Amino acid sequence: MFATTAQIKRVAIDSGDPITLGELPGTGQFGFRGVSWSPDGERIVFSTQGRLWEIPARGGEPRVLLDREGVLITGPWAPHFLPTDSGSEGLVYTVGLDDATRIWVMDLETGERQELVSGLRPIYSPEGYLIYGAAGQGETGLRALPFSLASLEPTGEAFPFPISVVGGSASVSRDGTLAYLDDAGGDDNRTLVWRNRAGELVETVGQPQLRMVDPALSPDGQRISVGSEESGNRDIWVHDLIRSTKTRLTFDEGVEGSPTWSPSGEDITYWNLGSGIRRKAADGTGEAVVLVERVESEGVLFNSDWSRDGRYLVYMEQDDETLENIRYLEFQPDGDASEPVTFLSTPAAEGVPKLSPDGRFLTYFSNESGSNEIYVRPFPNGAGKWQVSVNGGSQPRWGRDSKELYYVEGEEALMAVSVSTEGVFTLGQPQQLFESSDLRQPLGVSPTYDVSADGQRFVMVTPVEVDEAAPPKIRVVQNWYEEFRDRER
Repeated sequence: MFATTAQIKRVAIDSGDPITLGELPGTGQFGFRGVSWSPDGERIVFSTQGRLWEIPARGGEPRVLLDREGVLITGPWAPHFLPTDSGSEGLVYTVGLDDATRIWVMDLETGERQELVSGLRPIYSPEGYLIYGAAGQGETGLRALPFSLASLEPTGEAFPFPISVVGGSASVSRDGTLAYLDDAGGDDNRTLVWRNRAGELVETVGQPQLRMVDPALSPDGQRISVGSEESGNRDIWVHDLIRSTKTRLTFDEGVEGSPTWSPSGEDITYWNLGSGIRRKAADGTGEAVVLVERVESEGVLFNSDWSRDGRYLVYMEQDDETLENIRYLEFQPDGDASEPVTFLSTPAAEGVPKLSPDGRFLTYFSNESGSNEIYVRPFPNGAGKWQVSVNGGSQPRWGRDSKELYYVEGEEALMAVSVSTEGVFTLGQPQQLFESSDLRQPLGVSPTYDVSADGQRFVMVTPVEVDEAAPPKIRVVQNWYEEFRDRER
């Protein structure tokens, strides 16, 4: 079982061509995040768009098995069917992100759900344990939780494995053989690079950081803000390109991301998973100010962007009924902000709003056609619409001179479109600049690149090269349980 950008497929291990099972639901900014076959082989459950979907193994129309219930980027993912030996029918899965990650179990007969433990990517071992990855500040490795298939409840305390695993990537066979990925850090340690319009690496800048994402250039082009887990928690950092230094900007316990510079370069706006959209001085002084407060019933706010005159702040808001919406604040000369105004709210998913440098137009993604495409609308009235991409698109950004729009086609192709915002909006044909795995979205909520003022270079995050003597390995452990057999449950 696997997924393309548009379809769900399966293929026999020994031979044969792939068979299409159905259309992949429009993924918005939230990609394919795990799949599991039912024990009887009749059903398949997979995660995409922050939901769990179910489809017959013979093919058909996917249906929502479990909605995201008001939590966008932390919706259910990594599903795993439990064995039905005891008669119960259960599914375990992950909900959350970073240190807010939790493992849940769902009784598929009653629909009842229960939170089990902090962790991610649970799988079942026939010795009677859930094996999962550790989650939390600075935690790595695997854990084992004694678990009853009959009651679908824990029967003891979890304990750690004496092995190092990043991300909890493990699997257990029916005979209890454990396999896990030993990636020696893999692409968790990342660095900033400049690439030219041909995709060639021009320069490495800044300093390496753990799980670095969401690069954003300052207006003067001398600093780059990123999200990183270097501190054991996802926070905002600033890299000074002149001095080759990095400084931690936020110190909150909550998960933070999608940094955006204010027009003056004096402040950075970012989302906090718990509180909403915040602003803090880029030099780290003073306390963060909440610009848009998150309402628990309305999900998560993120991907903000400023108009160049500082008058408008646009952002993306998740809503249970209408998926992702685009809203904005209007600021007065005295700094007071209006109540949030809805710019676009439809049954489709719309997000990652970016304002043109002259402030007259807004680009965004929408899955209104059944797949992600990039669109442009006049701002702030929204009257009229132009489709920019022709073969799917995500991660839109404007050139700083308003003469080009950029977006990612598929997962790795950076596209450029010539545009004009003078008078009536006009656009040319999309042209592929280059392909790069650096454009893949590890979290799926922000562009993975930014563009220089002259449009000739692109800053991205790329994995730090690992010593060739220690490449990633898949390690296999037979009889893993023997070391823990005498442990009390």
